[in-house]
Amino acid sequence: RERLPASGAVLFVANHPNSLMDPALIGYTAQRPVHFFAKAPLFDVPVFGALMHALGMVPAYRGQDDKAAVRKNLETLDVGAKYLMRGEAVGIFPEGKTHDREGLEQVRTGAARIAASAVAGGAAVTVVPLGLNYERKEHFRSSIWVRVGEPIDAAKIFRDHGDEERKA
Repeated sequence: RERLPASGAVLFVANHPNSLMDPALIGYTAQRPVHFFAKAPLFDVPVFGALMHALGMVPAYRGQDDKAAVRKNLETLDVGAKYLMRGEAVGIFPEGKTHDREGLEQVRTGAARIAASAVAGGAAVTVVPLGLNYERKEHFRSSIWVRVGEPIDAAKIFRDHGDEERKA
C-alpha cells in the first residue's frame, strides 16, 4: 500500500479477471474514489447504468459492442484526462475486457492516451500498475491477490522521449 498515492492524479491500470469485482477491489485497495472506465452498454442497463453515472464512471466504446460508436472514445478519454487534471484517480483496464486466460490480452492505447492528454494539460500523473488474481473467481469469497507495481511518473516518461510521444 505504500506505493499507492493517497492524493493527486493517479491512473490505475490493471488486468481484468472479474468484471464486477475488479473496480470495487481497486477502490478498496486505493482507499480513495476512483473513476473507472466501463464498457458503454452497461450504462444502458436500468438502475445499474444510473448508479455507474452517479459514481463518476466513464463509458468506453468498444468495437466489439458497436463499431460506429468507437469514435466517441475520443470524448471519453478526454473525460478521464480531465479527472486527472483535477487531481483525481482514474481506473482503466487496458485489455478492454475480462478473460480467464493466464497472461494479458492485447493492451489497448487508452491508458497511454489519457496520461498523455493529462500531462499535456499540466497534470503530474502517476501511473500505478496493478495485477489482480483470484484463487477461484467462480467461488464466492475466493482469496484475492493484488500486486501493486512500482509507480510511474508519466510526465517524466514523456519528457524522456521528447517528440516521440507514441514511443513514450
